[in-house]
This record gives sequence, structure tokens and C-alpha cells, in this order.
Amino acid sequence: MRYFREDFSEESPYWSFLQVSTDAAPAMPEIQSGFLLFALPAPNQWAYALYEPFEYADVRLDADVQVRAGAQGTPGLVCRYDKEGGWYEFNIHADQTYVLLYGQWLAEGVARYTPIVRAASEKILPTENEIGLLCEGDTLTPYINGTALRRQQEKRFGLTSGKIGVAASAFQDAPVAIAYDWIQAALP
Repeated sequence: MRYFREDFSEESPYWSFLQVSTDAAPAMPEIQSGFLLFALPAPNQWAYALYEPFEYADVRLDADVQVRAGAQGTPGLVCRYDKEGGWYEFNIHADQTYVLLYGQWLAEGVARYTPIVRAASEKILPTENEIGLLCEGDTLTPYINGTALRRQQEKRFGLTSGKIGVAASAFQDAPVAIAYDWIQAALP
């Protein structure tokens, strides 16, 4: 189904998993007690779950996410993912900052991230947040707990369509556990 709400109540064949390579073994997420759980055991790990059945041009993504372990664990949303062309990503951090970025594979398992916007929001809570990302035309709009943040016109990278998904990152503070209760894809 193109527009959906996934509550992770059972295994789903529609998700694929990727990880930016590190020296650590791959940390593939698993569905556990109604959550999509990313358990990242080592520093500097970045993992993704992509929804495979469709590509989207304009879409609104929303998700409820918890950072369960690791104060620096970073959850995020992805839109317009294309293996060759790159993707847009929205991440939130425990220090109440967020970043919109462009990600691009340089080689198998090696990605480069280019910040588009870095900003702060007091709407970001320490452990659980509802995050959203509207990808519409050439504009990216992040949401935190129901509040739209700064709309960003993006013409530099010019992505027009691709897969959607969720992200989880561990920086120096590992292990990290990030759990998605649900994700929803809707018309903008």
C-alpha cells in the first residue's frame, strides 16, 4: 500500500536494511514488542530501514521514536532515497538540535553527509518524540511533536523521488538503542 501506517506488530516483508560500514559487525534492526528496534553496539554506526514497495515524489512522513539507551543516539527520517542519486535525511539530537542533510554513497557502505540546515528546537524532548518530514516539490519541512520547523527550499541536490525510511545513528556514545513505535506515509 503506497500510503500506510506501520505499527510493527509483526514481521514485514516490505522493509530492507542498510548500514554505513564501520569496523563493527552489522547491526540489523529487529521487530520486538511492537517496535522496530535498532541496537547499535559500537560507536560511529549508521543504520537505515527503507520501505521497498514504492518510490515517492511528494510525501509526508511521521514517526514516533524513543531513544532507549545512549544519550547521543540520533533517530531520523529519510525521503527520496536513491542508491545512485542520494537521499534527504532529517535527524534530531538529544542536545535539542536537528539537521537536514543530503546523504550520498561514495562506495559500498561508505557515505558522505552534507548538512543543508543545522538548527535548534526546544520542542525536542530527551527520550521520546514524534518526528515528521514533508518532502514536497523543492521544499523540505521537518516537524517535531506536531510543530513545523523551518521550511527549507532545496535546489542544490535536486532530488525528485525515491524510497522513504527511518534512520538510527550512534556517534561516540555507544551502545545506542533507538525504537520506532510506528511510521506513517501520507499525501502532503
